[in-house]
Amino acid sequence: MLSEETINHFRFAGARVLLSVFRRGGIPALPEERQAALEPAIRALWQAGESGGRNLYEIAAEVRLIADALSPDVQSRCVVPADLAELVADPALDEPWLVLWDIARHVESWPSGFVTKLSHATPTSWELGHRFPQLREFLLNYFGQDGMAVEEGLTELEGLELYIEHCHPICLWRLPRIAAECTEAMSVFQDEESLVRFFEIEHGLGSGTLAWLDWLPLIAETFTAHMRAQHPPRWVSPEV
Repeated sequence: MLSEETINHFRFAGARVLLSVFRRGGIPALPEERQAALEPAIRALWQAGESGGRNLYEIAAEVRLIADALSPDVQSRCVVPADLAELVADPALDEPWLVLWDIARHVESWPSGFVTKLSHATPTSWELGHRFPQLREFLLNYFGQDGMAVEEGLTELEGLELYIEHCHPICLWRLPRIAAECTEAMSVFQDEESLVRFFEIEHGLGSGTLAWLDWLPLIAETFTAHMRAQHPPRWVSPEV
């Protein structure tokens, strides 16, 4: 059974991503400065919500829970995780709960006019990194210390097959997402120079001896071939 501390940690996962933009410089007192700093995180979380993750309304609710727990005027039994409590306990803010309530209101109002906001935005490397969670985890596990790539004498294809063996039999819940993110990465970055800059230089991830334009399609094709061979489409239809 998970401890209450662990449950509380994951309960505020969305708020943790949102408020992480303040880790270096603290929370600005001026609303317009806070909103400008939050913009990349909000865009990243909006994108994740569009893909089925937490939506902005849920994340705003997490922030409001933290504010309620800190406010002396609200009776709250919520326990704020230590890392978040430390982050929002900014000595420059007399009443941090008021600032958090303002952040929550801003986040839940952000979807209004999102087309205009996105059309004028240039994404940051940090927020783009949140578009590829499964691919990043795979590459870290594949090329990291004691990863599949360090096995002597393995080709890239053999390394991928070893990873598939590690995932089997729950491949349905792992491989298709990685394959999809490979395709998304090629759609977003398009050429070798951009792929190298983003994945290697800015995020410290690798492609082995292959070019990224060869490596990403190989991952997607190998994982898809395994799904076709070993995991034919199966699901339960709803009763009419």
